[in-house]
Amino acid sequence: MSFWEKLGKIDRKIIFLLMAVVIIIPLLSPLNLVGKVGRRTQELFRAIDNLPENSYLLITIDFDPQSMPELYPMYLAILRHAFAKNLRVIVTGLWVTGVGLGEDGLKTVAPEYNKVYGRDYVFLGWKPGITAVVLGMGRSMKETFPTDYYGTSYDSLPIFTKDITYRDIPFMVSLSAGVPGYETWIAYAQSRFGIRIGAGVTAVSAADAYPYLQSGQLTGLLGGMKAAAEYEFLNEKAGFTKAFKPASQLMDSQSLAHLVIMILVIIGNISYFALRRKR
Repeated sequence: MSFWEKLGKIDRKIIFLLMAVVIIIPLLSPLNLVGKVGRRTQELFRAIDNLPENSYLLITIDFDPQSMPELYPMYLAILRHAFAKNLRVIVTGLWVTGVGLGEDGLKTVAPEYNKVYGRDYVFLGWKPGITAVVLGMGRSMKETFPTDYYGTSYDSLPIFTKDITYRDIPFMVSLSAGVPGYETWIAYAQSRFGIRIGAGVTAVSAADAYPYLQSGQLTGLLGGMKAAAEYEFLNEKAGFTKAFKPASQLMDSQSLAHLVIMILVIIGNISYFALRRKR
């Protein structure tokens, strides 16, 4: 068997072993391969970074555990950015299946910045009646959420110095895996009350959000795990955190796996054309 024939018939066991190695190594020791940060990621980062200290930031968990690998790292990165900037964070969501994720993220990140529940951040949980809830927050946060997720009354939470509305919230981010999601907030909260909105979505649905970016209805977009890794990179570069970066770790594995696949495809094609030329 000639060299080119051997090259074109690499044992699949070797290929599987090679793929396993390049996927596992970055999981054990992240390589931080994040390159150029995308324009839309930078726009969302700047929108939050430019908020004055003690401003409200509304984050909505509009996804479920199925979309957790892509959207949860975005949630953690945005929380770290917000707490580092001393913003007052309000977390709620339109998906009942996202309640546990919203609570878990706050419990993970808030202690890193010594933030106090009720004063620096609050978790409102989920309420039925999607449209009524979104519209209601524009008229009265107190009437829409008379208590937080844990049953504490609105008036007992120091983070709320008055009955706030969207007019008191300069920016919000919807982490969205479908409907209801960022489109719901645009349709009812932005069109009616004018709140600025950014979004984080899964990679497969990012293209659907671009018309909203071009029309100015969305300010910044995180599309998939790559954008989550980019946001983690910006956080670390700004000195906001040195915490573990889950999206960057997974992107390292994915990037190396894609690189190996591309090399194998090139080798296969070279072998094919070399053998055909000899015949």
